[in-house]
Amino acid sequence: FMVGNATIDACRKLRAQIVGALAEHWKCDAKRVRLIEGRAIDLEDPARSLPIAQAFHVAEARHDTLGSTGSYNTPKLGGDYRGGTIGASPAYSFTAHVVEVEVDVETGRLTVPHVWIAHDCGRALNPMLVAGQMEGSAYMGLAEALMEDHDVNRFGLHAGPSLLDYRMPTAVDTPELHALIVESLDPEGPYGAKEAGEGPLHPVLPALSNAIFDAVGVRMRHLPFTMPRVLRELRAAGIDRRARERAQSRRDGRASTALPHAAHGGAR
Repeated sequence: FMVGNATIDACRKLRAQIVGALAEHWKCDAKRVRLIEGRAIDLEDPARSLPIAQAFHVAEARHDTLGSTGSYNTPKLGGDYRGGTIGASPAYSFTAHVVEVEVDVETGRLTVPHVWIAHDCGRALNPMLVAGQMEGSAYMGLAEALMEDHDVNRFGLHAGPSLLDYRMPTAVDTPELHALIVESLDPEGPYGAKEAGEGPLHPVLPALSNAIFDAVGVRMRHLPFTMPRVLRELRAAGIDRRARERAQSRRDGRASTALPHAAHGGAR
């Protein structure tokens, strides 16, 4: 959002340099020069035109290396009082996630087959990159929810100082991610865009917690949701005991209404 608007400002300044150089080259008024669909043209003499790459060469011959800087400042936000701008933003994104989870009630193992990410990014200028950002954010949220642990050892040092110790999901661990782009037009954003880089990260954690609760009735409140931590909560709720009773009943040929070995749930 911020960088996009600043980039537009820089591009407009750079365009003015190129148009000015072409006007000098063609000996015409700069108002007649347009950069359209990969070409530079003279509006009053359409036969006079150049490919945009050649137009850059003309501008560089006059200005040397082309360059410009841009900036952007948001409209005034909040009130004229202490703390009036806390939480204020020039634009707001909205995200909804659905997580599917399978819980092994005997071991506490969680398996996440699918995650659906719906995100309002404003106008998607590059849908492929937007979807990639959404999927990457969901991946980061799942990594925090399932594996990433910031323990400190007795010497005050991080207990996972390397990629061997600090676990993160690999391609094998990552579920199928479904990006659902929801477009809107933000009047302040660059060509109506907002963001897609950080917003889709946060909802994964509560959505996964809700999915676990939907599956086995246990509410996970502390990250990460590791097997020992999940199993501890299951035992506290007596769910693992009922699972063992169910398995024993099956072996003995008796019917039982206890929880099955694996529970399945989904939530948003």
